[in-house]
Amino acid sequence: MLYIDCSFLADNAHLNTGIQRVVRKVAENLAQGHDPEIAMAVRIDGKRFERIDPQALYPATPAAPVQQSWGERLYRYALRVYAAGVDLVCALGADHPRLRQFMHAPLHQFGLNYLVMRTLVNPVRRVRSWFSPQVQAPASMPLPLDNVGPGDVLLLLDSTWTCDIWPTAKAFRQRGGEVIAVIYDLIPITHSQFCDDGLVVAFKQWFFDSFDHIDGYIGISRTVQDDLMRFINEQFGERTQEKRFGHFLLGADFARQGQDPTQTPPATPIRPELMQALSERPNYLIVSTIEPRKNHAYLLNVFDRLWDEGLDVGLVIVGRIGWKVEALLSRINSHPQRRQRLHLWSNLGDDELDYCYRHAHMLLFPSQAEGFGLPIVESLAKGLPVLASDTPIHREIGAQRIGYFDLANPDDLARQLRDIHRSGIPAHLKVDPDYHWIDWQQSSQMLYECLRGMTALKEEVAPTARAPAVPASPRPAAESAQS
Repeated sequence: MLYIDCSFLADNAHLNTGIQRVVRKVAENLAQGHDPEIAMAVRIDGKRFERIDPQALYPATPAAPVQQSWGERLYRYALRVYAAGVDLVCALGADHPRLRQFMHAPLHQFGLNYLVMRTLVNPVRRVRSWFSPQVQAPASMPLPLDNVGPGDVLLLLDSTWTCDIWPTAKAFRQRGGEVIAVIYDLIPITHSQFCDDGLVVAFKQWFFDSFDHIDGYIGISRTVQDDLMRFINEQFGERTQEKRFGHFLLGADFARQGQDPTQTPPATPIRPELMQALSERPNYLIVSTIEPRKNHAYLLNVFDRLWDEGLDVGLVIVGRIGWKVEALLSRINSHPQRRQRLHLWSNLGDDELDYCYRHAHMLLFPSQAEGFGLPIVESLAKGLPVLASDTPIHREIGAQRIGYFDLANPDDLARQLRDIHRSGIPAHLKVDPDYHWIDWQQSSQMLYECLRGMTALKEEVAPTARAPAVPASPRPAAESAQS
């Protein structure tokens, strides 16, 4: 049995950034793409071991109100208000490290979450249990750990860096199961200057704790696997041989399982102001959380230069507001081109994000460090040409299908954009109509095959589709059999 940990997302289904999209797609495809007795999504934080419905990992949408009781809707609304309140308090406190650590401390450590759980949530749960002790939450079901044994695998897929998962992971291994962690990147350790201080502390603690509780690591690219093996060897020396390593590639599609994205209309309407912003001029798109590593300031500097030269081009920024960007946000909000040629959207769902990919002129991706660069393959899958910073991971994922610019020389990108504005997108950057990256079903199956190669995972029922072996140098699926 494969148990897929989704503990963080189970309590934060309103989030929709990179890792959350990966967790949803993998859990949906593996937990629903196999026999229920082969793979299931679980939550393991707080010494729990509960089965959860993969569909409960998606944010509530207006399209399906009948599927939720008023209590579920109120609960999801309260979570969104709580998350917004935490971000507001941190912003008002100028993101002071101690304040942020208190506001984001995991449930098992003293902090806001601990106090809310002890003084509010737990008492309410006890009162509810007195009146309806027989009722289980519809999206979760407790599982007996005693059923775990050799051949079972717990996949730590979610961003559970602030969750108390190690007691369950330890108990899982004590019963003969194996624990494998998916690593998205080592950026909080290797590029800590770009990260939120609380995240740096939490991720470092999680990572070094993981070495004593898991059997292997899977990176989301060959670059991440290589970085991971190098770092662990530096930190743990000969003990590195105790661990197993692998990698898989992320997929690119938005539709839920069973939907045809070319035939299914958007579940949510596209806002008129978004459609207008993308229709008035050639618009360049950046999709990522707004934080220093993503390099939005670099991009804004380039466009300031182009606007000063009189070029009628737009910059559309899409992404959740992150950390250490107060000065950047102030600059954007007070910019003379705001809502004219400069647009910022921080709350788009998948349908509106898909609209952006399909109607922008190009994607620009100036990130300084990545584990994968999911917007690159999402853009190519939608037929949107890409220019990205010249880094090893972007070369691995984009290969010869995208263009590159030198971060050390802002004139490089400005020059390329001038040429494109004057002469159009070069032929070698246009996306071949037959091009396609692997989809999430293939990506999830690639992960499944990687797990089978690393562990004693039992496969009682053969999967319906086999994924190819992970290529040493990934190429588009149109060129090399889904690689």
